[in-house]
Amino acid sequence: MNYALDALWWRLTDPNVRDLAALLTAPPLWHTGCELEIRKLLGETGFRYLLALDENPMPLHRHLQQEIPFSHRLGFYAESLLAFWFAHAPHTQLYARNLPVQDKNGHTLGAFDFIAAVNGKPYHIELTCKYYGSFCGKPENMIGLNPKDRLVDKVAKLQRQLTWSQLPEGKEALKKAGFGHFDTTAVSIVRGIGFFSERRVEREPLNPYGWHGLYIDDWTQYTPVTGQRYYPLLPMQILSPARVSETYAAEASILPEIRFGQIAVLEKRPDGYWHETARIMKSRPSETI
Repeated sequence: MNYALDALWWRLTDPNVRDLAALLTAPPLWHTGCELEIRKLLGETGFRYLLALDENPMPLHRHLQQEIPFSHRLGFYAESLLAFWFAHAPHTQLYARNLPVQDKNGHTLGAFDFIAAVNGKPYHIELTCKYYGSFCGKPENMIGLNPKDRLVDKVAKLQRQLTWSQLPEGKEALKKAGFGHFDTTAVSIVRGIGFFSERRVEREPLNPYGWHGLYIDDWTQYTPVTGQRYYPLLPMQILSPARVSETYAAEASILPEIRFGQIAVLEKRPDGYWHETARIMKSRPSETI
């Protein structure tokens, strides 16, 4: 699926609002078996709320300003965006964020990402945003730009995190925070992109309808298309499809200079901006599997 072509990206212009919208509406990269459905997360008036926020993004900007620095950690930024949503969307309520779970000796075992209500129902919510690629398309071979960051490891870790509310230590943490009476349901919000070669093969738990891009280790494997331009994405710019001005829309001649990273493929639209139509992950040759 090419999520970058969704009609939503024709409407939203503020970068932070676009990133929030991606967290709310992007398909999961993989299935956990307990995803928080997009229609529930977004709510009946969610699109209207996003459009209003795009017209006046100052409340979101003030919230983010209070939370910086994110130390170039995409996860911290994504959590901050989602916390704003749970605290301000008409159908949600934020009870706790990063609630620590400790053993009987006081050692921290982990944390609940969010305790929040959606349409009045309390949830334990775990958020993750990951970007993995592989030529062969097998889940066990998919890695991030850091080759030690592996899909299979993150899948296993997330499944463990989703059990916090059922463990004695997690129940005690909820009780101490005043939420012991909550009948919480554990759910996941998994976002990100899976990058494959043209001959990709996908298996569970990967979502065949997830947001997908092209995985390469050498620019000779990619043929630019006339009329397209490119934008090398910074690590904090990868949550949503890129929308950049003419100044930042580079010609294909820059591609060989990019050693590794994520690159947005751009096309010009009637609003005068260059919009992402596809995403490339360029790995170091030694990382390709």
